[in-house]
Amino acid sequence: MNTRFNGSKFMLFLMVWYLVILFLLQLTVIALLDAGVAIEGLISSPWFAIISQLAMLLLPMAVWILIRGERLHLPVQKLGAKNIVLIIALGLLLQPPMMAIAAVSTLFTTNYVSELMHSFMQYPFLLILLATAVTPAVVEELVFRGYMQQVQTQNSGNFKKIALLNGLFFGIIHLNLNQFAYAFVMGVIFAYMVYYTRSIWAGIVPHFIINASQGLLGRWAFSAQSYVDTAQSDELLAALPISPEALAIIFISVLSLFLMPVIIVLFYEFIKHNHWRNITMQPQNDYQQGYELSTEDTHTHPVDQIPVDQIKSGTDYYAILVVVIFVVIMIFMYFVN
Repeated sequence: MNTRFNGSKFMLFLMVWYLVILFLLQLTVIALLDAGVAIEGLISSPWFAIISQLAMLLLPMAVWILIRGERLHLPVQKLGAKNIVLIIALGLLLQPPMMAIAAVSTLFTTNYVSELMHSFMQYPFLLILLATAVTPAVVEELVFRGYMQQVQTQNSGNFKKIALLNGLFFGIIHLNLNQFAYAFVMGVIFAYMVYYTRSIWAGIVPHFIINASQGLLGRWAFSAQSYVDTAQSDELLAALPISPEALAIIFISVLSLFLMPVIIVLFYEFIKHNHWRNITMQPQNDYQQGYELSTEDTHTHPVDQIPVDQIKSGTDYYAILVVVIFVVIMIFMYFVN
């Protein structure tokens, strides 16, 4: 079986699946609304978000693997206590920089996440957490760092390229420019964390922390509105020399700059602590006969298992096509909105 650019091929399949489902969903919504069925509440509910994640990410991955006759082998090495502490700390500290990137991109794009979170506030917080933190963290990491990243490593010895491509695809799949900006950065960081630990949990845990923190902040802001005097608040905001949005961007950007040295130091310590997992072993004869990721491979990685002279290179036209489709969709959405 030709495994060249398998990750990009899967991403192209995922994009087509996404577009087909979105088109069918749009037709269904229009038909139901014309029939007088009130479905606005369902579409804006956390349950719909959960079902969407499963139907538009997990299901197509299962179909793709089944069609190709593959088996899903997840990287599940034990993390250890120090890794768990470092991963949790990085997850918490990465939240402000991700918020800063999202805030800056909001100046040029629509913040669909903020609108969606506002519609969720009437539901129990645990359900919101399940829809916005638990499900995305598990499903998205299984698809992008669990499956896609593993197949991306089969034909490339350059993990920097793999991580950047994985982050690019992760940003693209959100199908809006606001999320693309910070999802790209998150995707690259999570790719390295999973790579160095050989554990999918190194992506799931910080992903959950970042999303859950956002949910907590949204819930706190929504609850605080009932205790704020609206008139007095409007007067205070009007007296500010700059807009509240600009003030928020400045504050979160300054906070992110102060946190960056700490994040860099912790990430360096994280890499150094996991260096032993990246010991490159000389290719053995059984590696010449094919590649299969095993959860029992402690000291080797798919990239390490492929002889240099067998690593293929060339233009990834599948990735280029994915980017072109994304750009066309963004242009279309810009003119439609």
